[in-house]
Amino acid sequence: MAQIAYLTRRSVVCTFLYPQSCFSQVQNFSQCVVRPAGVPKPQNPRQVPQKSIKVANREAISKTDAVVPNDFGLLPGTFIMPSSEKKPSITRLPKQRMKLEWHRLKTRIVDLGGVAYYKWGLAKKPNPKPKLSLRNTGRIAQALHRQMYTAFADNDLPTLKKICTDGLLASFTARIASRPAGEGLRWTLHKYTRHPRVVSHRAVVLPMVKGAALRQAVVRMQSQQSLAKINPNGGVVPGTGQMKDVKEYVVVQRRMWKEQEEPWMVWGTVEESDWVRALDS
Repeated sequence: MAQIAYLTRRSVVCTFLYPQSCFSQVQNFSQCVVRPAGVPKPQNPRQVPQKSIKVANREAISKTDAVVPNDFGLLPGTFIMPSSEKKPSITRLPKQRMKLEWHRLKTRIVDLGGVAYYKWGLAKKPNPKPKLSLRNTGRIAQALHRQMYTAFADNDLPTLKKICTDGLLASFTARIASRPAGEGLRWTLHKYTRHPRVVSHRAVVLPMVKGAALRQAVVRMQSQQSLAKINPNGGVVPGTGQMKDVKEYVVVQRRMWKEQEEPWMVWGTVEESDWVRALDS
Protein backbone atom coordinates (compact mmCIF):
# COMPACT_ATOMS: atom_id res chain seq x y z
CA MET A 1 0.00 0.00 0.00
CA ALA A 2 1.03 3.58 -0.48
CA GLN A 3 3.39 4.98 2.10
CA ILE A 4 1.82 7.18 4.70
CA ALA A 5 3.44 10.61 5.07
CA TYR A 6 2.50 13.80 6.75
CA LEU A 7 3.86 16.84 8.54
CA THR A 8 3.92 17.31 12.30
CA ARG A 9 1.71 20.13 13.55
CA ARG A 10 4.35 22.41 15.08
CA SER A 11 1.91 24.88 16.55
CA VAL A 12 0.71 22.30 19.10
CA VAL A 13 4.00 20.50 19.71
CA CYS A 14 5.96 23.73 20.28
CA THR A 15 4.62 24.21 23.80
CA PHE A 16 5.85 20.77 24.85
CA LEU A 17 9.16 20.35 23.03
CA TYR A 18 10.43 23.93 22.65
CA PRO A 19 8.79 25.91 25.43
CA GLN A 20 11.40 28.64 25.59
CA SER A 21 10.73 29.69 22.02
CA CYS A 22 6.99 29.90 22.68
CA PHE A 23 7.20 32.67 25.30
CA SER A 24 8.32 36.20 24.52
CA GLN A 25 10.74 37.94 26.83
CA VAL A 26 10.18 41.55 27.91
CA GLN A 27 13.14 43.89 28.24
CA ASN A 28 13.02 47.04 30.40
CA PHE A 29 14.63 50.20 29.02
CA SER A 30 15.41 53.29 31.15
CA GLN A 31 14.13 56.58 29.78
CA CYS A 32 15.18 60.17 30.60
CA VAL A 33 12.14 62.35 31.24
CA VAL A 34 12.44 66.17 31.44
CA ARG A 35 10.20 67.59 34.18
CA PRO A 36 9.40 71.23 34.91
CA ALA A 37 10.98 72.79 38.01
CA GLY A 38 9.12 72.10 41.22
CA VAL A 39 7.40 69.01 39.92
CA PRO A 40 8.22 66.15 42.29
CA LYS A 41 9.79 63.05 40.89
CA PRO A 42 7.15 60.36 40.51
CA GLN A 43 7.67 57.23 42.47
CA ASN A 44 8.23 54.03 40.58
CA PRO A 45 5.18 51.82 40.72
CA ARG A 46 5.68 48.46 42.34
CA GLN A 47 6.54 45.81 39.77
CA VAL A 48 4.22 42.83 39.60
CA PRO A 49 6.36 39.68 39.98
CA GLN A 50 6.79 37.97 36.63
CA LYS A 51 6.29 34.24 36.33
CA SER A 52 9.30 32.36 35.14
CA ILE A 53 9.15 30.65 31.78
CA LYS A 54 9.27 27.27 33.51
CA VAL A 55 6.30 28.06 35.76
CA ALA A 56 4.29 29.59 32.93
CA ASN A 57 4.93 26.58 30.76
CA ARG A 58 3.84 24.15 33.47
CA GLU A 59 0.62 26.10 33.97
CA ALA A 60 -0.03 26.07 30.22
CA ILE A 61 0.50 22.34 30.13
CA SER A 62 -1.84 21.72 33.06
CA LYS A 63 -4.57 23.66 31.26
CA THR A 64 -4.15 21.66 28.05
CA ASP A 65 -4.01 18.13 29.45
CA ALA A 66 -7.09 17.25 27.44
CA VAL A 67 -5.39 18.17 24.14
CA VAL A 68 -1.88 16.85 24.70
CA PRO A 69 -0.49 15.89 21.29
CA ASN A 70 0.35 12.28 20.59
CA ASP A 71 2.21 12.94 17.34
CA PHE A 72 5.78 14.21 17.75
CA GLY A 73 7.00 12.98 14.37
CA LEU A 74 9.65 10.36 13.74
CA LEU A 75 12.33 10.67 16.41
CA PRO A 76 15.46 12.37 15.04
CA GLY A 77 18.37 10.01 14.54
CA THR A 78 16.23 6.97 13.75
CA PHE A 79 18.36 4.64 11.63
CA ILE A 80 17.03 1.74 9.58
CA MET A 81 19.78 -0.41 8.13
CA PRO A 82 19.39 -0.68 4.33
CA SER A 83 18.71 -4.10 2.86
CA SER A 84 21.53 -6.07 1.23
CA GLU A 85 21.01 -4.72 -2.28
CA LYS A 86 21.10 -1.11 -1.02
CA LYS A 87 24.17 -1.38 1.21
CA PRO A 88 27.72 -0.68 -0.04
CA SER A 89 29.41 -3.87 -1.19
CA ILE A 90 31.92 -5.34 1.26
CA THR A 91 34.22 -6.24 -1.65
CA ARG A 92 33.93 -3.09 -3.78
CA LEU A 93 33.44 -0.48 -1.03
CA PRO A 94 34.91 -2.06 2.11
CA LYS A 95 35.65 1.23 3.90
CA GLN A 96 32.15 2.58 3.42
CA ARG A 97 30.66 -0.73 4.51
CA MET A 98 32.71 -0.81 7.70
CA LYS A 99 31.76 2.79 8.46
CA LEU A 100 28.11 1.89 7.97
CA GLU A 101 28.37 -1.09 10.32
CA TRP A 102 30.11 1.10 12.90
CA HIS A 103 27.34 3.71 12.53
CA ARG A 104 24.73 1.03 13.17
CA LEU A 105 26.57 -0.17 16.27
CA LYS A 106 26.87 3.34 17.72
CA THR A 107 23.20 4.01 17.02
CA ARG A 108 22.18 0.79 18.75
CA ILE A 109 24.23 1.68 21.85
CA VAL A 110 22.68 5.16 22.06
CA ASP A 111 19.20 3.72 21.52
CA LEU A 112 19.76 1.13 24.24
CA GLY A 113 20.76 3.86 26.69
CA GLY A 114 17.61 5.83 25.93
CA VAL A 115 15.37 2.81 26.45
CA ALA A 116 17.18 1.96 29.70
CA TYR A 117 16.60 5.47 31.06
CA TYR A 118 12.96 5.24 29.99
CA LYS A 119 12.59 2.19 32.23
CA TRP A 120 14.74 3.00 35.25
CA GLY A 121 15.14 6.79 35.26
CA LEU A 122 11.65 8.25 34.86
CA ALA A 123 9.07 6.60 37.06
CA LYS A 124 9.43 7.51 40.73
CA LYS A 125 7.97 5.68 43.69
CA PRO A 126 5.22 4.72 44.30
CA ASN A 127 4.61 4.46 40.52
CA PRO A 128 5.82 1.12 39.11
CA LYS A 129 8.58 1.07 36.53
CA PRO A 130 7.32 0.49 32.98
CA LYS A 131 7.59 -3.01 31.54
CA LEU A 132 9.47 -2.83 28.25
CA SER A 133 8.36 -6.27 26.97
CA LEU A 134 10.89 -6.03 24.16
CA ARG A 135 10.15 -9.53 22.88
CA ASN A 136 6.49 -8.66 22.43
CA THR A 137 7.03 -5.41 20.53
CA GLY A 138 7.03 -7.10 17.13
CA ARG A 139 3.84 -9.03 17.85
CA ILE A 140 2.12 -5.91 19.17
CA ALA A 141 3.07 -4.00 16.02
CA GLN A 142 1.82 -6.87 13.87
CA ALA A 143 -1.58 -6.85 15.59
CA LEU A 144 -1.88 -3.08 15.19
CA HIS A 145 -0.88 -3.44 11.53
CA ARG A 146 -3.82 -5.79 10.88
CA GLN A 147 -6.25 -3.65 12.87
CA MET A 148 -5.21 -0.47 11.09
CA TYR A 149 -5.63 -1.66 7.49
CA THR A 150 -8.81 -3.59 8.27
CA ALA A 151 -10.37 -0.53 9.92
CA PHE A 152 -9.31 1.68 7.02
CA ALA A 153 -10.95 -0.63 4.48
CA ASP A 154 -14.13 -0.86 6.61
CA ASN A 155 -14.41 2.93 7.18
CA ASP A 156 -14.06 2.21 10.90
CA LEU A 157 -13.03 5.63 12.20
CA PRO A 158 -13.58 4.83 15.93
CA THR A 159 -10.97 2.07 15.72
CA LEU A 160 -8.57 4.30 13.77
CA LYS A 161 -8.92 7.04 16.41
CA LYS A 162 -8.02 4.52 19.08
CA ILE A 163 -4.87 3.09 17.48
CA CYS A 164 -3.50 5.86 15.20
CA THR A 165 -1.67 9.06 16.09
CA ASP A 166 -3.16 12.38 15.02
CA GLY A 167 -1.29 12.79 11.74
CA LEU A 168 -1.98 9.27 10.53
CA LEU A 169 -5.61 9.56 11.58
CA ALA A 170 -5.96 12.77 9.56
CA SER A 171 -4.51 11.02 6.50
CA PHE A 172 -6.89 8.06 6.79
CA THR A 173 -9.89 10.34 7.43
CA ALA A 174 -9.17 12.37 4.30
CA ARG A 175 -8.74 9.25 2.17
CA ILE A 176 -12.00 7.76 3.45
CA ALA A 177 -13.87 11.02 2.78
CA SER A 178 -12.53 11.15 -0.79
CA ARG A 179 -13.92 7.72 -1.75
CA PRO A 180 -16.66 7.78 -4.38
CA ALA A 181 -20.14 7.19 -3.03
CA GLY A 182 -21.02 3.52 -2.98
CA GLU A 183 -17.43 2.35 -3.46
CA GLY A 184 -15.82 0.19 -0.81
CA LEU A 185 -12.50 -1.49 -0.11
CA ARG A 186 -11.60 -5.01 0.92
CA TRP A 187 -8.16 -5.50 2.39
CA THR A 188 -6.98 -9.08 2.75
CA LEU A 189 -3.91 -10.24 4.62
CA HIS A 190 -3.12 -13.60 3.07
CA LYS A 191 -0.16 -14.35 5.32
CA TYR A 192 2.97 -12.94 6.92
CA THR A 193 5.92 -14.36 5.03
CA ARG A 194 8.42 -13.60 7.83
CA HIS A 195 8.31 -12.92 11.52
CA PRO A 196 8.20 -9.22 12.46
CA ARG A 197 11.61 -7.81 13.29
CA VAL A 198 12.32 -4.70 15.36
CA VAL A 199 14.99 -2.74 13.49
CA SER A 200 14.96 0.37 15.68
CA HIS A 201 13.83 0.98 19.24
CA ARG A 202 14.32 4.44 20.73
CA ALA A 203 13.09 6.50 23.66
CA VAL A 204 13.35 10.19 24.51
CA VAL A 205 12.27 12.39 27.39
CA LEU A 206 9.74 15.11 26.61
CA PRO A 207 11.33 18.18 28.24
CA MET A 208 9.60 20.53 30.65
CA VAL A 209 6.93 17.93 31.41
CA LYS A 210 7.59 15.91 34.54
CA GLY A 211 7.37 12.18 33.96
CA ALA A 212 6.76 12.44 30.20
CA ALA A 213 8.60 10.43 27.56
CA LEU A 214 8.09 8.76 24.21
CA ARG A 215 9.14 5.33 22.98
CA GLN A 216 9.19 4.48 19.26
CA ALA A 217 9.91 1.20 17.53
CA VAL A 218 10.30 0.52 13.81
CA VAL A 219 9.18 -2.99 12.90
CA ARG A 220 9.89 -4.63 9.56
CA MET A 221 6.96 -6.66 8.26
CA GLN A 222 6.85 -8.81 5.14
CA SER A 223 3.52 -10.15 4.00
CA GLN A 224 1.30 -11.11 1.12
CA GLN A 225 -1.75 -8.87 0.93
CA SER A 226 -4.30 -7.54 -1.51
CA LEU A 227 -6.55 -4.49 -1.74
CA ALA A 228 -9.69 -4.73 -3.86
CA LYS A 229 -12.13 -1.98 -4.76
CA ILE A 230 -15.78 -3.01 -4.40
CA ASN A 231 -18.41 -1.44 -6.68
CA PRO A 232 -21.97 -0.60 -5.51
CA ASN A 233 -23.17 -4.00 -6.72
CA GLY A 234 -20.72 -5.81 -4.46
CA GLY A 235 -18.38 -6.90 -7.23
CA VAL A 236 -14.64 -6.42 -7.43
CA VAL A 237 -13.50 -3.61 -9.71
CA PRO A 238 -11.38 -5.11 -12.53
CA GLY A 239 -7.64 -4.59 -12.09
CA THR A 240 -7.80 -4.54 -8.29
CA GLY A 241 -7.44 -7.22 -5.66
CA GLN A 242 -4.24 -8.86 -6.91
CA MET A 243 -2.08 -10.39 -4.21
CA LYS A 244 1.29 -8.69 -3.76
CA ASP A 245 4.43 -9.25 -1.71
CA VAL A 246 4.81 -6.21 0.55
CA LYS A 247 7.66 -5.14 2.82
CA GLU A 248 6.82 -2.37 5.26
CA TYR A 249 8.61 -0.59 8.07
CA VAL A 250 5.81 0.19 10.51
CA VAL A 251 6.45 2.75 13.25
CA VAL A 252 4.64 2.19 16.54
CA GLN A 253 4.97 4.34 19.61
CA ARG A 254 4.05 4.43 23.27
CA ARG A 255 3.86 7.61 25.27
CA MET A 256 4.47 8.02 28.99
CA TRP A 257 2.53 10.90 30.48
CA LYS A 258 2.88 11.85 34.15
CA GLU A 259 4.82 8.62 34.76
CA GLN A 260 1.96 6.50 33.38
CA GLU A 261 2.31 4.52 30.16
CA GLU A 262 -0.39 4.74 27.51
CA PRO A 263 -1.30 2.06 24.93
CA TRP A 264 0.76 1.44 21.80
CA MET A 265 -0.30 3.37 18.70
CA VAL A 266 0.69 3.41 15.03
CA TRP A 267 2.60 6.47 13.82
CA GLY A 268 2.94 5.44 10.16
CA THR A 269 5.50 3.84 7.87
CA VAL A 270 9.01 4.84 6.81
CA GLU A 271 11.63 3.88 4.25
CA GLU A 272 15.07 2.39 4.83
CA SER A 273 17.80 4.89 5.66
CA ASP A 274 20.05 6.13 2.89
CA TRP A 275 23.55 4.97 3.79
CA VAL A 276 25.29 7.97 2.17
CA ARG A 277 23.23 10.44 4.20
CA ALA A 278 23.68 8.34 7.32
CA LEU A 279 27.47 8.52 7.06
CA ASP A 280 27.38 12.26 6.34
CA SER A 281 25.26 13.01 9.40
